[in-house]
Amino acid sequence: MRRAAFTVKTVIGARSSRAALREFRANDTLEPTALASLQAERSIAHARFAFEHTTFYRDWYSAHGVTGEDLRDPAAFSSLPLLDKETVREHFDSIRSDEATPETSTVSSTGGSTGRPLRLLRDLRFPARALEWRLLRWWDVRPWEDRGIVTRHVLTGRAATSHNRQWWPSKRVELDAQRMDSSSMAAFVAEWNRVRPPFLLGYVGGVLELARYVEQFGPHFAPPRAIALTAAPLGPAARAEIQSALGAPAYDHYRSAEVPWIAGEGPAQDGLYVFDDVRRVEILRADGTPTAVDETGEVVATDLTNRVFPLIRYRIGDTSARLDGPGADGFTLTRIAPVGGRTSDALRLPSGVTISGALGHIFDDAPWAVRQFEIEQAEDFSVVLRCIMKPVDDAPAALETAVSKLRAATLGEVPVTVSVVDTIPHVGGKMRFIRSSAPHA
Repeated sequence: MRRAAFTVKTVIGARSSRAALREFRANDTLEPTALASLQAERSIAHARFAFEHTTFYRDWYSAHGVTGEDLRDPAAFSSLPLLDKETVREHFDSIRSDEATPETSTVSSTGGSTGRPLRLLRDLRFPARALEWRLLRWWDVRPWEDRGIVTRHVLTGRAATSHNRQWWPSKRVELDAQRMDSSSMAAFVAEWNRVRPPFLLGYVGGVLELARYVEQFGPHFAPPRAIALTAAPLGPAARAEIQSALGAPAYDHYRSAEVPWIAGEGPAQDGLYVFDDVRRVEILRADGTPTAVDETGEVVATDLTNRVFPLIRYRIGDTSARLDGPGADGFTLTRIAPVGGRTSDALRLPSGVTISGALGHIFDDAPWAVRQFEIEQAEDFSVVLRCIMKPVDDAPAALETAVSKLRAATLGEVPVTVSVVDTIPHVGGKMRFIRSSAPHA
């Protein structure tokens, strides 16, 4: 019944989504040269559109010596100036294109978890839901099936009623990641077991908290077919713990408020496939040059589909690395490593050196020995490694190795201490590996 209802509704009201999904499925295995050519042509065409249809990009590119004629050469794209969050904040009105109307756009904003919220416009003409359906197929889940949700965007009131009516008879079981306690998790598990959804979607921190509740208190949790995680780095230890407690493969995927649905894992869980046909992801060094394979750098993203508020070569604020060659799932899409953290998640040394990226991987050699960790730096530059260790024989050795890596990375300039704890709170379901209050040099 769910499939039939979904088919009728999408045939009547979501034809563009169905057509987009067919195109996406074909592009998943498109010959690599053809895929690269498609992305290059769409990239420069989008930049040319922004130049011709927004005040901001016309002035921005002209100030950097870029002409309209330059924007006919796909090779010119990688030399276009980068766009940062502060520039978007300052120029919201002029980044709007002349295609932005109440019918074609809606205001969206970031959560502001790492600073002031950022306003932007979403293009309502692009069938973004088809990108989610694309991922669901990879994970053996169908869009009409029931699902559980662990995020801070829980639907209530009229919004919940409207959604339930729109997607009936499919059901959602929701848990608010900002209000997780024993009572709310017990109620969620009870409702989950009643509905038995095949799919669980949520923030890494929130789902990890749920997994620990199930593991500690032992309520039966009907295993789903797949678990999708986002909004924080998914380390090997957290993935293993979630998969063990909840009984299903946990897949990482990458999206943001600014550029929705950027990349996701396939069944082999060997890196995130970028949606190269509608997104362009570059991994750059601090000097703006492309990183080598496996070298951590800053994610610079372009949404090739948003014509009401173009974000071109946008510094999204995350770190990742390019992976070499095709993955094991048969897709020809390029791959990136799981997001390692925020570019703002860094330690600062008295000498002026900033350290980011690699510190989120200090336990990668022994993920079985640690449940969770965070690195916190105080205003006096001192560093505390706070961790929840597992009761295994080699946990002390793994901790010693991680501490050695941290001390080596900080060049002996700051004191490093260790605190083994029982819990590390998440904030609204989101986790951060590094937090620093040290002053900038």
